[in-house]
Amino acid sequence: MFKNQTTMKEQLLIDHGYKYLWFIVLGAFLLVLILPFFKSVDLSVGALGLLLSALAEVLKTFFQNRHITFIISLVLVWLLALIISVILFFYIMWASGNMLFVK
Repeated sequence: MFKNQTTMKEQLLIDHGYKYLWFIVLGAFLLVLILPFFKSVDLSVGALGLLLSALAEVLKTFFQNRHITFIISLVLVWLLALIISVILFFYIMWASGNMLFVK
């Protein structure tokens, strides 16, 4: 190995890219919250897919910065991201008017 060469872990966990990924997550989250009111369900579900993948990467990096092992952080991250996505999917259906909750 060469001197002053970064490892794969150091290249993946850079703070600069991590900060931009947070902006992508926040932008996708705002899209998911706003687009259903314009009755554009297809765009909302697409934004939800972007949010799912970006949120998983941000949370995985967060857990790995806290020294949690890769496998545990991967399982935890996808579980959390899927739960959040399912909740937001029902929000999209409700806000776009495609689902009625009746008693």
